[in-house]
Amino acid sequence: MAKRMKFSVVGLPHYTIWHLYEPSVDDIRHMEEMEKERKKKEEEEKAKKEKDEKMHAQFDTKSSEWEKEKSEVQDLVQKAKNEEKARQEKEQAEKEGAKAEKTKDKVKNKKEEKKEGP
Repeated sequence: MAKRMKFSVVGLPHYTIWHLYEPSVDDIRHMEEMEKERKKKEEEEKAKKEKDEKMHAQFDTKSSEWEKEKSEVQDLVQKAKNEEKARQEKEQAEKEGAKAEKTKDKVKNKKEEKKEGP
């Protein structure tokens, strides 16, 4: 293949190719350093995970209690709103009743005036 591309081939091509891709001492040292860094990082992640699990195990989560209290407060607020609405409706009904009573009195007074007048 190299001869077809007009390169000169000296020696055994397989041997030469093999040594072109063989890692050097520096490459091997670098790969060892990378492996050490990877292991160190994995140990740190493992230690952090264990620490987090220990923290969660030691302390109770209060989210369920918070949810209960939140729902109770929301119920109280809703109840207060409903009571306020009912009170306003009652006042409105009383005003309308008083207005209707005044209208009745006016009608009654007009009828009495008509009877007395002529």
